[in-house]
Amino acid sequence: MSSERLSRRTLLGAAGAAVAATALPVVPAFSGLLGEAMAADAQTNLSNLVDLRFGMFNHFNLGTFTNEEWAAPNQSPTLFAPTAVDCAQWAAAAKAAGMSYGVLTTKHHDGFALWPSAYGTQNVANSSYPHDVVRQYVDAFRAQGLKIGLYFSIWDRTYDVQAYDTRHGVAADQTIVPGDLTFILNQITELLTNYGTIDMFVTDGYAWQMGQQAVSYQRIREHVKSLQPDTVMIDHGGLSVPFLGDAIYFEEPLGITAPTGNTYAALQGQTISNGWFWHPSTPTTDPLSKASILSHLADLEPKYTSFILNCPPNRNGVLDTNIVTRLAEVGAAWSPNTSRAPLPTQMLRAEHPVTPVSAYATGFHTGEGPMNAIDGLSDKGYETCWSTWSTTPTSGTLALPQSITVDLGGVWSNVSTLEYLPKQWSRSESTDGDITSYTISTSTDGVTFTQVASGTWAGTRATKVAEWTARNVGYVRLQVNAATGNYANVGGLHIGGRTAKPALVSTVLPGNSTVYRIVNRGSGEVADVYNFGTANGTNIQQWPWLNNTAQKWTFTSTGDGYYKIKNVNSGKLMEVAGLSRADSGDVSIWSDANVPQQHWAVTPTGDGYYYLTNRLSGLALNVAGGSTADGANVDQYTYTRAVQQQWQIIAL
Repeated sequence: MSSERLSRRTLLGAAGAAVAATALPVVPAFSGLLGEAMAADAQTNLSNLVDLRFGMFNHFNLGTFTNEEWAAPNQSPTLFAPTAVDCAQWAAAAKAAGMSYGVLTTKHHDGFALWPSAYGTQNVANSSYPHDVVRQYVDAFRAQGLKIGLYFSIWDRTYDVQAYDTRHGVAADQTIVPGDLTFILNQITELLTNYGTIDMFVTDGYAWQMGQQAVSYQRIREHVKSLQPDTVMIDHGGLSVPFLGDAIYFEEPLGITAPTGNTYAALQGQTISNGWFWHPSTPTTDPLSKASILSHLADLEPKYTSFILNCPPNRNGVLDTNIVTRLAEVGAAWSPNTSRAPLPTQMLRAEHPVTPVSAYATGFHTGEGPMNAIDGLSDKGYETCWSTWSTTPTSGTLALPQSITVDLGGVWSNVSTLEYLPKQWSRSESTDGDITSYTISTSTDGVTFTQVASGTWAGTRATKVAEWTARNVGYVRLQVNAATGNYANVGGLHIGGRTAKPALVSTVLPGNSTVYRIVNRGSGEVADVYNFGTANGTNIQQWPWLNNTAQKWTFTSTGDGYYKIKNVNSGKLMEVAGLSRADSGDVSIWSDANVPQQHWAVTPTGDGYYYLTNRLSGLALNVAGGSTADGANVDQYTYTRAVQQQWQIIAL
């Protein structure tokens, strides 16, 4: 474990320690004209979005001055040094092009904020240009009658809000801690309370970088909607169907474009120049041609997809002449097609999702277990799925029906909707796996399930929805009765309320001072701290029940569906050592630092036992090698339904 990660046990590492050495409270939502009672319906908001048709994206941030598309973290904010920011010039160019809105990159992945945030030092207040660029932007664009969108990267590599992701060059030992979510929500509050009505709020660095167990999209969504109910939320991910947010974002440079016949409300992004950010060659590079821009507009308008064209300001803070000229040429040649039919009725959504904490299944393909269906991770060329695929899917042990059971981390009221995201990107084994017949059951105790819905879906990659009468729910079981290719893939699941917001009714365990022993199903032995150890890092083993304090544990709710499991003798918590996400990673004790490797989902199997799933790794508490021997190590391992991963939790 690195020294940086050790310091993170106090909520923050060296990067950003001056930002907020303590977890700052979330700024409360404000009431008034933007209160929830004033919210329009989703269909109206999405219709308004697609009727904007053409807009400007402005990537202007630290990368402008460092010649980087993704500026490196922890660079001096003084590098941000424009000489004469002129947002009025940007807005005038947008207006001349026939655009109707603008979206500003208020914070990109490096974490530099274009407003004087009270949360963090990496912002304009500490730059060579100590002025609020967000304020200048919204004022200038509104003065031209243009709508306002703000882009905000959840991934912040300076403040250290980043998750384990070697695919994008992120250090393998990064993890999200509770103070990070507080930081995110506080900055979002500033953006959505200080600048008037925000028509679009665009997030990035979530679905392809964070995922549900790292950062709860539910928390972010509920917070955004409490502040600006009518803002359309859009997430930059690799999906071409609705799942996160309200509308789709097609990122054309990644090869993701609106398909023929698309009727989902969407934006498609492309850049007019040689990058999202300005580069020294930008002023002398021929911009995207007038013919190409007009072709995009003609193609996208009947697809209910607004074309958002990125125009990067230069280091002075203005658009280069070649870009301004090209925009004027487009504006002289284009006008919206007012004969286009209104946006078709959009699919029902789980407007108020509940963040799952764990999942288990009756069967799955190796490496494609049930946790993949709830982790929220998706991107082009990379997605995680629960899959029942086999080399012989029409025969063998994985034949349908199969089911996945999702744990919501407590019993919630007003749960009525399930959204199912099929696999989006073809993999080597097959292009099938789309569920065509399903049964949904719910439970409040994880033992007794009641069928609430059943039906059929088309065997396509479109997001599917099932709805039932709102009820109290702690567990949702999706049974796959039939699917294309006779096996199932689930890329993602959203479960929650459609019109009413769920509220937490009860938790799995009382979370009080009750003392328990934790008994392994395979061996019959209990979780025990080795040799009555009290030092950080002391391993947990299994031993026969001796009724001593090293074998006794309490469970305390974290408040968001997980538990801290405290050893009575040492007063320290069960955790996965060394921030391990690997099979056989040691489980030991450590002082309470309120970090995800110390958080565990407690999920009943339905027959008197529980799976204990670590929040950081998504792996199950396990006796090493399925041993029945005294002193065998307790570790973590990929969920396999094995008896050594099932535990009784017995009150003493």
